[in-house]
Amino acid sequence: MIAIRHPMSVNEKPGEFRLLIECHKRHPGACGEFWFATGSRKTIPDLEREVATFARYRPLCEEAGIKLGYQQGLTLGHGESHDGKPRPGDQTFPDDAWQRGRDGARIPFLCPRAPAVLEYERQYAATVMRAANPSSYWIDDDLRLGVSHPEGCFCDRCIAAFNAWAGAAWTREALAAALFAADGADAALRSAWIAFNAESLALYAAQVRRAADETGYAGFLGYQAVSANRLYPGRGYRPLLAALSGPGRRPVGIRPGHGFYNEAEPRGMVAKCLGVAREAERCRGTVASICYEEETYPRLMLHKSPGAIVTECALALASGCDSLSLYWFPGEAPLPVAEYDRFLAILATARPYFGRLAASARRSRLGGLARLAGPHPAPDFDLSDPADFDLACAGIPVTVAEGAPSAFYLTGKSRAEGFAAGAHNCGAEGFAAGAPAPAVIDISDIGRFPTAARRARLLDALDAATGGAFPVRVDECRPLRILPRVRPDGRLDSVTLLNLSIGATGPLAVRVRNPAGPVVLLDSPLLTAPQRAALAQGALPGEAVVSLPDLGPWQIATLFFEK
Repeated sequence: MIAIRHPMSVNEKPGEFRLLIECHKRHPGACGEFWFATGSRKTIPDLEREVATFARYRPLCEEAGIKLGYQQGLTLGHGESHDGKPRPGDQTFPDDAWQRGRDGARIPFLCPRAPAVLEYERQYAATVMRAANPSSYWIDDDLRLGVSHPEGCFCDRCIAAFNAWAGAAWTREALAAALFAADGADAALRSAWIAFNAESLALYAAQVRRAADETGYAGFLGYQAVSANRLYPGRGYRPLLAALSGPGRRPVGIRPGHGFYNEAEPRGMVAKCLGVAREAERCRGTVASICYEEETYPRLMLHKSPGAIVTECALALASGCDSLSLYWFPGEAPLPVAEYDRFLAILATARPYFGRLAASARRSRLGGLARLAGPHPAPDFDLSDPADFDLACAGIPVTVAEGAPSAFYLTGKSRAEGFAAGAHNCGAEGFAAGAPAPAVIDISDIGRFPTAARRARLLDALDAATGGAFPVRVDECRPLRILPRVRPDGRLDSVTLLNLSIGATGPLAVRVRNPAGPVVLLDSPLLTAPQRAALAQGALPGEAVVSLPDLGPWQIATLFFEK
């Protein structure tokens, strides 16, 4: 359930690695898999030598009951190297292998349709699979069209391919002008461009599946996604994941995550996990693993404490993930091994809670209120809306359109995306054909920091619109992130609450609707087993109020409803 990604620097430090393994022996269950990595893009012979440096660690990993996995850290590219010099492997690519921006100028990312790029990826993956036979192979999130140039590839090859795909005859200049026109007149063209980009990325991912088939590799394949709100890589990753799965439809995984690197802005994890929830709902039922990327990079002292990592991971599981990937980055000046030992001790303590919350995520969807997205992408090619974050931090259960919410809310961005009255299920895939459309709530008067009266009016409107079936309600005005998990039969499986304040919450009355069972188990990631509380409620009616004890600053806890 938990993987830890180690840096390239540990590949050449067997003594340090052995000390890390001894820590894992003291804390069994804290981690099940290591993801090793190699350096920046390199020639295939150099790659073979580097893979050999970590493949030798397999016996040590097995001693601690840990699998040896691999993450390909560089695919199409993150831009220029840190020192501004070409990467060793870059010189192997011809000029037409590089992407072009909308003005035709070369940008430092590889084109996913270039034959030389596709062949290199096939050789790269096959080399790692033969030399290390990792338990899993994950391709990194630079497999996207856009990083510092988020607009897609406008090379001659991609323009010609798009014209053939769309039955058109665009020039580069005309296509760019139409795609990025501020008035949105070419929204249908934007939708076609988004779908074309998704197919381009799928071509690249198919090379990893091809390498696996050629080498007989039987390990697990996965993809680290970028922000689910960005539309340049497509409306989701189903084409890419299908290519990774191959004709035999072998199980594959996705690793959502993007941003929130440190504790300077702790509410960043709320914004990040809103995107994670979107990706989780998109992929529900189509992938074997939804693995959260807890990104602490680089691992610097006072950057993000182990306790903060645990809180963030709990939020991600409540948002829809079912497994976790963590970073430990000692770099060239590593933290004392005692710090790693403390990190693992906290993970081992949280592990039972993580498992219970992941099980809830697997059998349920994230319930609540969602922004109504229109059918046409706006010029910024981005689904995000600040209102999501504002409501989520105000103790309103917020979900995403893809999750079949109890109700929708409407914003100016919804209208800019082509919302039309009556089109209540625009952008949502979870509604059954002919099902009644959920209500749409106007939130124009709520504000970023709503008053108690305005917040109460919104909760009353939600209850009225849903016939009192909105899954959970907390009337106390506290900065809380509330995440209800709802089973397919509509019963409430769990409710997770995160205190977003630097102060304690005081007692909370949590009103729950249609709980799945009469026993309410209160659990929190850093509680020991004797501290977990079973709140006996008897036979819960359709609605009940559960009294929650005081939550400390940034503490997270979950109510599980069990039979």
